[in-house]
Amino acid sequence: MILLDQEPGRSAAAPGWLPELAVLFVTGSVDLLVWSGDNELRGGAGVAAGWLVPAGSLTMVAALLFRRRHPVAVLAVQMSWAGACALVFTAYTPVTALLVAVGAAGRQLPPARSLAGWAACLLPFVLQARGAGTWLFETTYVVVFMLVAGAAWLIGYRARLARQQAAEQDAATAEAVRRERLRIARELHDIVAHAVSVMVLQVAGARAVLASDPRRAEEALDTVQDVGRQSMNELRRLLGLLRSASGGLAVSGGEPQPDLDAVDALLAGARGAGLTVGKQVSGVPGLLDPSVGLAAYRLVQEGLTNAVKHAGPGATVQVGLRWTAEHVTVTVRDDGPGPGRRARGPAPLSTGHGLLGLRERVQIAGGVLHAGPSGDGFLVEAVLPVVVPAAALPERIAG
Repeated sequence: MILLDQEPGRSAAAPGWLPELAVLFVTGSVDLLVWSGDNELRGGAGVAAGWLVPAGSLTMVAALLFRRRHPVAVLAVQMSWAGACALVFTAYTPVTALLVAVGAAGRQLPPARSLAGWAACLLPFVLQARGAGTWLFETTYVVVFMLVAGAAWLIGYRARLARQQAAEQDAATAEAVRRERLRIARELHDIVAHAVSVMVLQVAGARAVLASDPRRAEEALDTVQDVGRQSMNELRRLLGLLRSASGGLAVSGGEPQPDLDAVDALLAGARGAGLTVGKQVSGVPGLLDPSVGLAAYRLVQEGLTNAVKHAGPGATVQVGLRWTAEHVTVTVRDDGPGPGRRARGPAPLSTGHGLLGLRERVQIAGGVLHAGPSGDGFLVEAVLPVVVPAAALPERIAG
């Protein structure tokens, strides 16, 4: 019990100072009641031993308070006191505080240094055994107490390993939380940025033609309603995933994670925002991992959002899907604002982090992203891995 070198504040049932007080109390009591003997000094000065032993014992027990911050110094002091007592006193052989110090060294120090401290305990044990009886008794005394000190070191070392494992687990948990927060931030950005851009532009268009062409204004508001409903479904799905991951109740009614099958809905929304959008597919579609399919969907979403904000209504956008046996290349290319045409989307609609988040998402999915000017417009392109080529899919799925 006294070798368990507990950290203050680790006990959930008692204040942090209670375990520490228990260690010191038991150590001092065993030291004085078990190891003190008749408290005589070598040379017959028995009167002086009456106060030297309690004073020295209490001092050594108090020194254990510093065993965590200064394990080497405390162990050296305990070994010095144990060796000196073996030379000065006829019966007093302090051991308990030394064992606690060895355990603390095993917990606080690297194994090589703490094992060296354990080996150094051989000297005070040899001094204590000297002249205590036969050669066999002295040898047995030294071996037994070296084994006991080794057990104390092992308890401290196991506590050190447990503390290191806990720290590594905490670091891994913190890293997982950080990555999850980044993923959630990307999801929220993709959902909100696209929806808000389209909705603001549609409302602006509806306001412009509200008096002159109420039917066009109504169509624009219908587009706003559809985009808002789709975005709410995606947000509800994301919230359901978050609640499921944290042990809460999942939100029902959310749509499945979007992939390339949901791209047509994005194109319809972009056309409603005033873009001229075309789609070209070449090759035979294969099977994508869900994370890859989501990355492809977000790429098309981000490309269309940028076209709405920066190229403006009337711009032409070409979405391409080029399938091979190992990859799918997803491209979104717009022709830019063009002469006499500029984007209606104000700058505050752009967070500036869309392409950065998209690049990270594509890299995590195992792909490569390219984004930059292309002629008078802008190109966003990603090459993503195919999990199962179309040739390997069952005919009813591939077809």
